[in-house]
Amino acid sequence: MGDSAMVQIGRKSSIESEPRTLRVNQIQYAREVAEFVMNTKSMDEAKRIFTKGLEPVASVMKQNGDEMRDSIDEFENSEDDYFRLTELRDVVSAPF
Repeated sequence: MGDSAMVQIGRKSSIESEPRTLRVNQIQYAREVAEFVMNTKSMDEAKRIFTKGLEPVASVMKQNGDEMRDSIDEFENSEDDYFRLTELRDVVSAPF
């Protein structure tokens, strides 16, 4: 048999592609900073701070019979209570 070169396959562990998880103290710090921003900035300034660097996500369209509906539109107009929040959650206590 002839010389065969070893071929390296460019694989990486699936855990390397998972988002990093924050530790409890990091989550608590993020909540404290968010509370500070909400208490010291106007609503417009806070919104700008919290959304800085975010990019819009293309909405998903799905076909229902002859009609194309935007998934966001479908969610907002849904009569299903599963998709509705029964009460507003405190912004500071909501998970990040």
